[in-house]
Formats: sequence, structure tokens, C-alpha cells
Amino acid sequence: MSEKIFVIFYHKILPKFGFDVYYKTFELEIKTIKRLFKVISLEEAYWYIKEKKQPEKTSVVITFDDGYADNFVYAYPILKKHRLKATIFPVSSRILKEDRIRPTLEDYWKGSISINELHKPKTMAQANYEFLTKGWSNDFLTIGELNKMKDIFEIGGHAKIHAKVFYKEEIKDFYDGNNGHWSLPYSYGNSYDFSSLEEPTVGFPIFPDKNNLAVKRGFLKKEVKDFIKSFTQDFFKHKNWKEALKKELEKNFHSLLEFETEEEREKRIRWELETSKKELEEYTGEKIKHFSYPFGHYDKTLKDITKDYFETAYTTEKGIINPTKEIDILRLPRIAIAKDFFSFIDKIARFGILQ
Repeated sequence: MSEKIFVIFYHKILPKFGFDVYYKTFELEIKTIKRLFKVISLEEAYWYIKEKKQPEKTSVVITFDDGYADNFVYAYPILKKHRLKATIFPVSSRILKEDRIRPTLEDYWKGSISINELHKPKTMAQANYEFLTKGWSNDFLTIGELNKMKDIFEIGGHAKIHAKVFYKEEIKDFYDGNNGHWSLPYSYGNSYDFSSLEEPTVGFPIFPDKNNLAVKRGFLKKEVKDFIKSFTQDFFKHKNWKEALKKELEKNFHSLLEFETEEEREKRIRWELETSKKELEEYTGEKIKHFSYPFGHYDKTLKDITKDYFETAYTTEKGIINPTKEIDILRLPRIAIAKDFFSFIDKIARFGILQ
């Protein structure tokens, strides 16, 4: 039976059971992986792919997306304890420009700090929304922490903006104050960076959205925004205000979104990939060779440009890597790990990892 490579990915590791993986569950998963497979680095996986060589034993690469502080506080000490390598794909804009290093599980194990004194993670939505609205979030890694992790973690690219944008003129819903993705302030903004964000107004239409790099971006027209803002608050108290507003927009506007050109999009992608790669290399002194598509979204244009900056690119598509077969190195699969241990076991069994 040919031995293969599986790349798994996490986002957040928590001090207690909750919205993502509890650190004790994470350690149990790490012990299971270590017992059943060989854990290799992303660079080792790339070597097998380049050489078209089959590993001697089914191998696993452990990765983390976005660059949350809890990866340092909770995951890093556990991986270090078990002498296992991993890869982190931080969003370059989210990294805190500080040398500050927070206490970790290692300090808790030594008895120098209580578990309740360690960093308390926010949800992904809370952390990213806080970054958009304040320009920073303490829920992300500092430069000091990112560098301290380098004995265990290889560092890859995960772009700079990491937000969704509208790409299709099709109203899915209207913002009512309680719905929509955390990145709406970017979606309704007017700039490609973070210089012109706009909090959604009740009544703004919500369109299909994807990672900003993976699509030609559509901007909600200013005249449409002004039209919606002209309605009184009483209008939005009606039971069927969304249906009524949709009819008003259809009656008054031929189109609601203004799309960038393909040339503008390609220029924007190149700026973001080049800038984010340069920033990470300056922060860490390391060459950034591998990339993870934000939200897992990509298309042919993004793939074609990515190859000019990175040697490989990873998706969130489920699958395995067989290095002896032809592989698209700009569309490599990864397996998302659920927050509970039984789902973890089920997933690795279903993907044929248990042999």
C-alpha cells in the first residue's frame, strides 16, 4: 500500500471547551497523530512532492491559519513538548508590531501562573472584526511571539487583507443589524487596503462574497448607499421591509455594484501577495515559500499570479497527497479538524489514514 501525505489545519486552540479546539483535546489529537503516523514539516512534504518520492510511512503535516495568539499560548508548548513540527500561515496585517511575549501553557505547567491568567481567545469573527474596526486586535500574534515559535513552526503566507468582498450582482439578503459576515466593513469600503472602511447601514444589500483575492471585486455604488440611507427608520420597522426595499432598488437602479477591471484586479493581487510576503520576511528573517489561500478560495487568475511569489499553495479542499502522482502544487488539499476528538477520529478514518 502506497504511503501518502495528509495536511491538516487548525485555527484556534482554547483554554476550555468552547467554539474551537480545547487544548487538552488538541494534545490528545497530537498524541494520536504521533502514535499512528510520521509528522513532517511542510518543507519536507514539498521535498517528497518535488522528488515524486513516497514517504516510508503515512505522514501528516500540522498547519494553523491566520496567526492567532492562542496558537502561541496553547498549541506551541504542546507541540514543543512532543517534539513535533508545524506550520503557521499568519495574515501579515494582523501581526502586532511588538516584541511582547505572553505567558504560555509552559508557564502554567511550571506553576508560575494559573490557567485563568493565560490569554483568553476571542472567536475568529470577534478578533477579525476588532481588527477591522480598531486597526489591531490583541487576539493575534506579536512579532516577538512569531519569532519565538520558529524552533517549532515554519512560517507561510496567508495574504494581507483576509476579508470577503462581493463578486456577483445577486441580492442574497439585506443587512438588518444582526446578519452578514464580519468583513462587511471592508466589503462596503471603497479602497483595496484598510483606509476606507464603512460600517454597514441597515438596508444595505448583501451579495454573494468570497476572499478578496479570488474574485473581481464589486463595490456597492455610492448612489445606492445614499438612496438606502434616505429611508426613515419607520420604513425598516415594517414586517416586509426587505421585500419592499428590493422592489424599490429594482425600480430605481439598473445595477447596484460597480466592478473593477481584470487589470485592476491583477494589479491588486500582485500588490497584496508581494507586500504580505515582504512583511513576513522582514518580521521573521525567513524566506516565505508556501501559501495558504484565505478562506480556501482561489481561481485560475489567483493561481497563475501566486506561482510568481510562492512555491506551493494550499486550499481547504479535502484530500490526500500522493507524491508519486501528478499534483497541482498550487492547489494542494488540506483537511479541517473539528473541535471534538470523536470527529477527529472519524475524519482521519474516513480519509483512509487509519490503515
